[in-house]
Amino acid sequence: MITTNHPLGEALKDIENFKLALADYFKDKEVFPIKNKVELGSALPCGISMPCGEIEAGELVKFVNDSDFPIKNSEDLAVKLSKSCSIK
Repeated sequence: MITTNHPLGEALKDIENFKLALADYFKDKEVFPIKNKVELGSALPCGISMPCGEIEAGELVKFVNDSDFPIKNSEDLAVKLSKSCSIK
């Protein structure tokens, strides 16, 4: 992991932790490839901790574009969902 003293360092660390948590949650799940938003909503756990707090799976699905599918694996999912994280 990259460390920095930049003012945005904590926000970036939170996003990286979110990506790692998603990848870890899905590492042994047999849900890939995920072909659309319905499959994604079904695969996500009910509540996910994000840097902005607890969020429901349906809220995350809104941030994914149709062009993001198929989602190939847990790492791909983490990158595509974390792109919606805002830095504050």
